[in-house]
Amino acid sequence: MTSEWISQAARLPPSAFRRYLSATGWTEAQGPSASKIWLYTRTVPQGEVSIEVPRRQDYADYSRRVGEIIEILIRVEGRTARNVVFELGQPGADLLNFRFCGPETDDGTIAIDDSIRVRDARKRLLLAAAHSALEPLAHHPRLARADAVAFLSSCREVPAEAGSYLSPILVPVSPAVGKMDDLEDPFPRQVTKLLAVALGHATDALTAGEDERLLEGAAQGLSSNFLSALADLRPPGAQGYLDIGFAWAARRPAPQIVPRIRLDHALFEPLKEAARVLRETSPAPGTEVEGYLASFDREAQDASLPGEVTVIASLEGRPGTSKIYITLSPAGYQQALDAHRDARRIRLTGTLAREGRRFVLRNPGDLVIIPDDGS
Repeated sequence: MTSEWISQAARLPPSAFRRYLSATGWTEAQGPSASKIWLYTRTVPQGEVSIEVPRRQDYADYSRRVGEIIEILIRVEGRTARNVVFELGQPGADLLNFRFCGPETDDGTIAIDDSIRVRDARKRLLLAAAHSALEPLAHHPRLARADAVAFLSSCREVPAEAGSYLSPILVPVSPAVGKMDDLEDPFPRQVTKLLAVALGHATDALTAGEDERLLEGAAQGLSSNFLSALADLRPPGAQGYLDIGFAWAARRPAPQIVPRIRLDHALFEPLKEAARVLRETSPAPGTEVEGYLASFDREAQDASLPGEVTVIASLEGRPGTSKIYITLSPAGYQQALDAHRDARRIRLTGTLAREGRRFVLRNPGDLVIIPDDGS
């Protein structure tokens, strides 16, 4: 361990070490020098290990004692000094490590185009998990719910490490205070837990060659949005793998979830198709359709009856434009006729569904005619 890490750790107060040890399975014990140190013990396969935490930061040998603590944690937890010191200094955050391994990233660098793709995919992956934490759906028409967007804004990017290409994200999580067994986790922890569950579910399905299971995991966070984002996290080049690790905030109990998943390059292929199938077969409430009217159909042109119209519009995730069939009330149908006469665009919101080869907007709301200026 370098003096740099010891120097960084020595800037942390004793309370940072106490909170970390308490949250990671160490037990406070009575020692012979209780007035000067806190003693913590933990049983590992090799036997019992103890750590002495100085009670005061102004001890002359505080740096040496802190260095000993870091050395013990490195050996017991099998982690790097960087990770241990980082988490000691960030006790209120879950850390997500996206590590890309392969010939294209072995030198610790990544192509600019791949970097842009990876950053956008990580953003969409977190945003999709946040939306599924709020409401598990097979497809989210728009990733724009306020709570999810606010969560994403709170996340922080950590400088990348050398050694393959390691790109971490920090997710702030409030510390636990007192016994809260009957309370839900704070929303950011709900998101990181669901993200870990979804990644595990997807990895298990892909590794077993049971790709159809990707279509049945909405309750585990596998939305079309999530699968599409995960597909875009494929490792650069034609080989390699993606390793995603979770280091849980030290001041909140760690969930009983596998803290690391690995996806080999060859496993990414089915993800895009699974995302497309979910997107096109799942009813999507709250879908906004905006476009021009193309055709009208009403029995015997009776103005007292509802009628069906066809709107030409762009749909998220589909190239070009699509036809959307919508049944309107008599008043809405007349509005549509007026809009078509004046060559005006219209906007409707409802539940988009696939019926055979047709897209249908069910339960449409009020028809809005868009002014010429597009506002």
